[in-house]
Amino acid sequence: MYELSSRGALCRHLRRTFARVTVSELFDDVEAGRLRDGVQCQDVQRLTHAAASFDLVTSTEVFEHVPDDRRAFAEVHRVLRPGGFLVFTVPLMDAATTLERARLHDGKIVHLVEPEYHGDHLRGRGRVLAFRTYGLDILDRLRAVGFDARLERIDDLAHAISDGKVLVGRKPA
Repeated sequence: MYELSSRGALCRHLRRTFARVTVSELFDDVEAGRLRDGVQCQDVQRLTHAAASFDLVTSTEVFEHVPDDRRAFAEVHRVLRPGGFLVFTVPLMDAATTLERARLHDGKIVHLVEPEYHGDHLRGRGRVLAFRTYGLDILDRLRAVGFDARLERIDDLAHAISDGKVLVGRKPA
């Protein structure tokens, strides 16, 4: 299984649950596929993993920060084995369409609305640009690259989750 980050509660759980877990981060100054402190650098838009390498890919709040999410979803689809799953979360509105916040044009960021920045453990608070806030059309984006896609709504009061939203994409067998 492959997790698109290297820290946090989900990573700890996955390492306890699965025999083989691959993790990565996007380091701005490390070549894709290379290691930094034992963590592999990967750009989800151009993964260095071989096709059909994983049964499961997970992420928490990553794809909204990816300039070309279509390419990223296609890359995840490529590295999944037939029948494999992509399970992930993103900021998700109940609106029908995704709010595109920014895009790249000729290598430069063009803001389409007021910029929104999130934090991560590498760059700190308020340092990671959100290119979009997804609407329910994210399912169409996943289907466009070949996934069977659905939205799971989760209520788990024991873990303080109320109306949690998890996206599940399955690569057809």
